[in-house]
Amino acid sequence: MNQKLKIWGILGGISVLTISLLYIFSRPKKKSGFKSKLVNLANEEFDAWNKSGNIKEGNKETLQRLRDYWEIGSKTKQNDNYYINTAWSATFISYLMREAGAGDDFRYAPSHSRYIAQSVKNKKENNSKKFKGYKPNEVKVEVGDLVCYPRQSGVNYDSQEGYMSHCDLITSIKGNDAIGIGGNVSDSVSKTTYPLKDGKIDKSKDTKGYGGIFVVIKNKK
Repeated sequence: MNQKLKIWGILGGISVLTISLLYIFSRPKKKSGFKSKLVNLANEEFDAWNKSGNIKEGNKETLQRLRDYWEIGSKTKQNDNYYINTAWSATFISYLMREAGAGDDFRYAPSHSRYIAQSVKNKKENNSKKFKGYKPNEVKVEVGDLVCYPRQSGVNYDSQEGYMSHCDLITSIKGNDAIGIGGNVSDSVSKTTYPLKDGKIDKSKDTKGYGGIFVVIKNKK
């Protein structure tokens, strides 16, 4: 083989390698088995509550699902009147996490503030738990994360548990919008759009709760 052919052969090999590396690093991240199961489960629940219009809590079509959220998600055993009339958004998230297989990485609870506070603690301690809470300006929002906002004044990133709040599970990213699914939103299971900027919560468009999103819980499981 003459020198020119050798050089072209080398350059050709480098080009193939470069293209391969670009493909590997530019292709979308594949969700973990846990995240895929979590998102699929959330979508199934959304579909069940919206298959014939937006079904409200207490409807016989979804009453057993509501019971399951309480009894499986947060291990709460009460009567149907309690299940219907008590805020169930946190127990809905707990149900999704438990059924998807979060194990002891997640703090299941009927109150969002309990697992929010635990996730912030996990981040500050940099422990081995897979759910860590960050300030919105610290991290990009990804599928499988939770976005959380307060439902009362005086709540911030360092607040201890015991306050009113809400979290949605992010199930898809569409351009500059993150789509979240949550329970007990308009007395049903509903979707909410969260505007993003450079992948992070766009605080200029954030009108949620009292002061907007204050914690993004990264799902590293």
